Amino acid sequence: MPYLNLTPEETADELQRLARQLMANGRTDLLLRALGVPAIEALQIEAAKGRLMPLRITDDYRFFVGQQEVELQPVHKAVYLLFLAHPEGIEFKQLGNYRQELTQYYMKTARLMDKQRIEEGVSHLTDPLDNAINEKCSRIKKAFHALMDEYSASYYIISSHTQKRIAGSTRIWYERLKVITLPRQLVVASEQTFTLATKEQ
Repeated sequence: MPYLNLTPEETADELQRLARQLMANGRTDLLLRALGVPAIEALQIEAAKGRLMPLRITDDYRFFVGQQEVELQPVHKAVYLLFLAHPEGIEFKQLGNYRQELTQYYMKTARLMDKQRIEEGVSHLTDPLDNAINEKCSRIKKAFHALMDEYSASYYIISSHTQKRIAGSTRIWYERLKVITLPRQLVVASEQTFTLATKEQ
């Protein structure tokens, strides 16, 4: 078929021509069937990228998108800061490796809270048998959905990303990472926000 020899750019031009033809004939139903719901969802998310606003984190750890404050408790802010600091993503089952870092973020966002209570909270969050981390991520998702449409919110929330890994020629496994996909150039925060104390020797 001649389409096999088209470059991606030429394919896009041809797709645009065919889409316009279907729309001119009033057959958006066929266009929807051809693209499929997953593709349209992906397009909605891609289109939302151009409407993203900066996420501003103040020195007293208040979160703002535009002029709107994201209503989060200190524990949610601590979890969010951890994932912001790791754009590569983190598997929930590996959260124990980030215990010290998460504790420090929690201490920053909950300055008036007793350290023992903070450590107990972190223990729940990093326990792979506890549902606490899922509950906190759900609350974060709800807070961003309250401020914007779901496609824009998909960039700000902690979402799932499965990454295929291959070791040698036989072993294949998947990392079920949790990530915040917001471009980091849109995160406005002072240097101290992500500066952590070094571990005591």
